[in-house]
Amino acid sequence: RNKRLYKKVRLLIEYLIPPITGAFIGYITNWLAIKMLFRPYNEVRIFGIKMPFTPGLIPKRRDEIAKSIAKVIRQHLVNPENLHRLFMESSYKEVLENKLNSVVEEIVDKLLLSLKEEVETKVKISFLSGYTDKILQSLSDKIKPIIMEKSQQSIKENLEKHIEEELPQLLASLDVEKVIYETLSSLDIKQLEDIVLGFSEKQLKHITYLGGVIGFFIGLLQLLFNH
Repeated sequence: RNKRLYKKVRLLIEYLIPPITGAFIGYITNWLAIKMLFRPYNEVRIFGIKMPFTPGLIPKRRDEIAKSIAKVIRQHLVNPENLHRLFMESSYKEVLENKLNSVVEEIVDKLLLSLKEEVETKVKISFLSGYTDKILQSLSDKIKPIIMEKSQQSIKENLEKHIEEELPQLLASLDVEKVIYETLSSLDIKQLEDIVLGFSEKQLKHITYLGGVIGFFIGLLQLLFNH
């Protein structure tokens, strides 16, 4: 009975070891490959001899990768056409227009007030002095809407013209690629690793588990071929 039980256990172990070993090797291999993208951060030397695969792939080719990422983002994401479209679709145009109108209105109010004070100081005739304020206020109430209407129309036309003609040139002159490259280059390699692993952690875990699954089935295939 003990021999029979021993034989069953031995067979069970014999059939389980290949797929389990394959799963373990597949899992560890993928896990190690992902780690080696960043680790080690720096070159490792033993007795003056540089160890292979040090530093990790991304630290070793950091400058080249940063340039490639910056170029791709500049060409396909943050290009002048997309920036111009985002600006036109945003409410900033209306905000800027309202701000300019407020500034013009403030200037008009100051000019009318200055004019009123200037006239009042020069009109010294007693029988006119009582009417001066009413006359100037009435004149100001009529002049201000006319000035504001003309200025608002001019601001709108010139702003649209400026945006259509000047904004694309301004956006094209921005060296977005350089800014992205310098930003990526200035990041500490640990920060860069946290960023990359942060948004791809779930996918990388799936890759690691997939290595285990594939290794498991490879072990099963080896078991079938051997028997």
